[in-house]
Amino acid sequence: MKKSYLLLAASALILSACDGERRQAGNETTAEETLAQQKETITEIADDYLRALAKVHPLYLVGTGLAADYGVSNADFEDISPAASAAYQAAEDQLLARVNAIDPDKIEDRNDWVLHQSLKEALEASIEMRVCKTPLWSLNHMSGWQNSLGQVIPLQPVSTEEERADALERWAKLPAYLAHDRANLEAGLAQGYSAPKRVVARVIKQLDIILAAPPAQSPFIGFAKNVTDAPEFTEAAEKLVTEELNPAIASYRAFLNDRYMPAARDALAVTVLPDGDACYEAFLRMFHGAQIGSEATFENGKKAVAANMEGLLDRGEEVFGTRDLTEILARVKDAPGNRFESEEELIRFTRDQVDHTRDKSEPFFTALPKQQMIVEPYPDYLRGTGQSSRYEPMEAAKGPATYRINTDDWTEQTRGEAMVVVIHEGWPGHHLQLATFAEKGDLHPAMKLLGSSAAVEGWARYAEALAEEAGIYHDVYGEITRRAWPSRGMVGDPGLHAYGWTNEETAAYFIETGRFNEESAAVLLDRMAVIPGQLTGYDTGGLEIFALRREAEERLGDRFDIRAFHNHVLEVGMAPISVIRANVEAWIEEEAAK
Repeated sequence: MKKSYLLLAASALILSACDGERRQAGNETTAEETLAQQKETITEIADDYLRALAKVHPLYLVGTGLAADYGVSNADFEDISPAASAAYQAAEDQLLARVNAIDPDKIEDRNDWVLHQSLKEALEASIEMRVCKTPLWSLNHMSGWQNSLGQVIPLQPVSTEEERADALERWAKLPAYLAHDRANLEAGLAQGYSAPKRVVARVIKQLDIILAAPPAQSPFIGFAKNVTDAPEFTEAAEKLVTEELNPAIASYRAFLNDRYMPAARDALAVTVLPDGDACYEAFLRMFHGAQIGSEATFENGKKAVAANMEGLLDRGEEVFGTRDLTEILARVKDAPGNRFESEEELIRFTRDQVDHTRDKSEPFFTALPKQQMIVEPYPDYLRGTGQSSRYEPMEAAKGPATYRINTDDWTEQTRGEAMVVVIHEGWPGHHLQLATFAEKGDLHPAMKLLGSSAAVEGWARYAEALAEEAGIYHDVYGEITRRAWPSRGMVGDPGLHAYGWTNEETAAYFIETGRFNEESAAVLLDRMAVIPGQLTGYDTGGLEIFALRREAEERLGDRFDIRAFHNHVLEVGMAPISVIRANVEAWIEEEAAK
């Protein structure tokens, strides 16, 4: 922006008062009328964006509670056919043209400007991503249909007979979806696109577990398990599994094993695919919410890693009397009381930290969101398949959000590491950020889907450091551990995809942090293979928030209020980091002028 939207808003009020004195009634448009028209136009574009998305990805809107408002029925399902994709791309082009027709420097309302800039960035990034042709190599053990669809199951309403009929209709569409996915993957092989063999093996393992489960335990009819007063509905759901869903999944699994696996690529780097270099840059732009690029990401990451290592060595010398990285990390790993005796102890320990982290976070914010967060392990069909711990939001009216904890590697997990992750996923990390945004209500609903990874993961990375300031860590082990890992994704991810690092070199770079062994490093590399660039978003965003805080502290001095700073970072939700920067800098200017 050329001007702060706060100053623009003030100017609008002054001009409105002057115009009211000199204009002739009915001959001129008032500033208030112009503002209302502007808001209506931007809102219409955002509404049309959600309607376009609802036609191809209705379950995205189900997951954010927007389905009913944008025409999604309880029976609608994803459409990944080439025709649907082409129609959506045409809609994107039209939406971007409408967005670009609005001069952002003339937008006077802050929320409208946030929405406009977020729409512009999301649409431009999505259009840039077309070079990747991701539907042709969509096989994914992290967020593929076999695990992402399961997150919608708890949101499927089944209270009435009509809703139960809709549920059966919706999930009966899974076989057709798999047929489209298979056709897309076949087309990908013909054009030189495929997922890595290692990823294919992980997906096959997930499907095997699904197929081995009794029909009543299929994740795709989880909506029926709590219905106790309609045996005919339960019977129909189980029949759907045995007669339609499992046969379709088994056929898909056979295709992966017999046809796809032999033709799948060996390399993990996305740059081996057609237009792979441009594709990787597009992934970076999508996850950053900004045009930063692999070179700047790589160089900025190396500088940040060096600074983190210096801080780690200083802390290690203070605690252990040595600056030898290997020795420091080994002593942290083997410290008495820093390990778990069982998987159950890890889960119990993590659950016990939720209230502790919340209470300790409270002084750093003017208010905390009311929604609670629970800790749950992954369901059986996803265990041992390379999942990462993650945060699963939930509409507050429907219950608590979930920190889905990965316990596969519990024997190697330390208490310090567990503290870092629960802080990242919960308080003051993802849960505080996303639940706070959900309670605001003054931003357009589209903002629930327009977030950038740099904003979301960047806040959680910042929260790991803030937790030390808040006294959340119980001992030095978490404090040392958290310094070993940050910013390495900014180096290792482009190292693998853009700078020709081998799998072994990339794994070694992560293993030296002490957080990974060979097995967990392999899990991380497979994650990097299916979501290239995502790992760089954590510290790209985190470094920006740290930089904004330093800027605010330097400009405001004794008047710096950490709670106000956090408010202005969080109040624009998951907007691109450029929007967060503009919002915080406007606040700094306003405060400095007082």
